[in-house]
Amino acid sequence: MLDLPNRFDHGGRSVAWGTAGAGPPLVLVHGTPFSAQVWRRIVPALAGSYQCYFFDLIGYGQSEMGPGVDVSLGVQNSLVAALFQHWALDRPTVLAHDFGGATALRAYHLDEVRYGRLVLFDVVAMAPWGSPFVQHVRQYEAAFAGMPAYAHDALLRAYLQTAAHAPLRQEAFDTYMPPWQGPVGQPAFYAQIAQMD
Repeated sequence: MLDLPNRFDHGGRSVAWGTAGAGPPLVLVHGTPFSAQVWRRIVPALAGSYQCYFFDLIGYGQSEMGPGVDVSLGVQNSLVAALFQHWALDRPTVLAHDFGGATALRAYHLDEVRYGRLVLFDVVAMAPWGSPFVQHVRQYEAAFAGMPAYAHDALLRAYLQTAAHAPLRQEAFDTYMPPWQGPVGQPAFYAQIAQMD
């Protein structure tokens, strides 16, 4: 597991972040429904060549989530811009995945954040967004948020599996599921889906 011991306040929301390694800066921006833990096997391989910066987007992982928390792209790109300023980074390399790719692109175009290099993979950045499941959650967010935990856990597990080309190991489920469980995590999971646009 990656250690995210630091906290950054962005618009009154607590953001968890960490760093590892030495060398030129490399910022890793995760996608949905993940957290910085998606980089847990990648950071050790890169930390010999880069100083890796990783963080949980607002409403994800160890960053603040809860009722009324804005987890839309609009807040995430401004978070990236604020973190770059906080870390005093000038044109670092950025590695961005999925929703994180859209976040990095928005930070570049809307917040004038500049990168030395930008590596995007499996990016979700063009409308229309969302699978039939995502579109259904948008219509019935409250019903999904209020499901019994066992039903939510089954949907969450199935949803996570759709993001992988091979069967996920139990270790992956044990890493990715906990932030999205319980009385705060379950509704936060459906809120981030409903706000994807």
